[in-house]
Amino acid sequence: MKRAFLAVLVLGLLAVPSLVSAQPAATGPAGTASAIRVVSEQRESARVTKFKVTTPSLAMSAKVPLRINVVLPTDYAAHPKRRYPVLYALPGTSNLADVWLTNLDTVNLTKALPVIVVVPDGTYDADGGGFYTNWADRRTSRGVADWETFHTAELVRWVDQRYRTIPNRTGRAILGISQGGFGSMSYAARHPDLYGAAASFSGATAIYDNPVCRLGASVLIAGIMVGLNGVQPFAPFGDPLGNAANWKARDPASNVAKLSGTYVEIYTSSGLPGKDDLTDPAVVGTVALETVLHASNLCFKQAADRAGVKIGWHDYPYGTHAWMYGDRSLKDYLPRLMAFFRDARS
Repeated sequence: MKRAFLAVLVLGLLAVPSLVSAQPAATGPAGTASAIRVVSEQRESARVTKFKVTTPSLAMSAKVPLRINVVLPTDYAAHPKRRYPVLYALPGTSNLADVWLTNLDTVNLTKALPVIVVVPDGTYDADGGGFYTNWADRRTSRGVADWETFHTAELVRWVDQRYRTIPNRTGRAILGISQGGFGSMSYAARHPDLYGAAASFSGATAIYDNPVCRLGASVLIAGIMVGLNGVQPFAPFGDPLGNAANWKARDPASNVAKLSGTYVEIYTSSGLPGKDDLTDPAVVGTVALETVLHASNLCFKQAADRAGVKIGWHDYPYGTHAWMYGDRSLKDYLPRLMAFFRDARS
């Protein structure tokens, strides 16, 4: 994410490649696999393929195509009859889908694992992002902005048609970092039939349930929309007062009871810098942002405890909103996720 901008906002709160020509097809109706039109397909390695796509669910994608990166298991080609579970990984604010392949060690950490990783864009070319929802405001310069429809209805079906997946919730997980952590938990709560497992790394997991976290989320979202997207402050969810029901319907904490049958892991840090943070020129911003998001995750845990919903809780005594802590979480999470997939099939 653009940490300099977010630092100011949060501190205020605190006081080999080969190009394969695509074969475009006529775009189908929104909410279906055929709504996704492949503009280009680039095979980066035996395991990694990068797509650029458009969809009528996201009008601006006609001019700014969206990325979908797919990382296959090492043995995918060697076992043509085998089906694999899928991990959907969502990026954060001002992140391209590529960050899961470059800033995070996803490709290497999954090299020996029988899992397909799918990373879709959640932004247009690393702007502020769509906050993983179908926008309430249909009149912005971006037109229709139905991110949830793209990710949960179109993408899942498109992946299941294109690859040898396990096409049900026992073989499907969703993970997000930062803004993507909001997306993964919101999608999992709103679509428990799709995802059997969900996780968040330093995500905004409570945007409405607790009044303090509601205020912090409102200011943060408004700053991102105005400062990075150039749209009105509450375009994604609507006004927090007039559209309170919409905020609540998409808030992971308010809907945590719907996650009672989902395997959930939450990773968060205090915001205190570690030794390696001290040489990071963006440390002030990464400290401030993680501190605010830590409060959001505490709100989520309180909601889960009240609802009696069991979650995996990883609250690190030190760690900022820097990439190295995403890798720390990913290293811990992947073995747990693979155990879930194994147990779900037994």
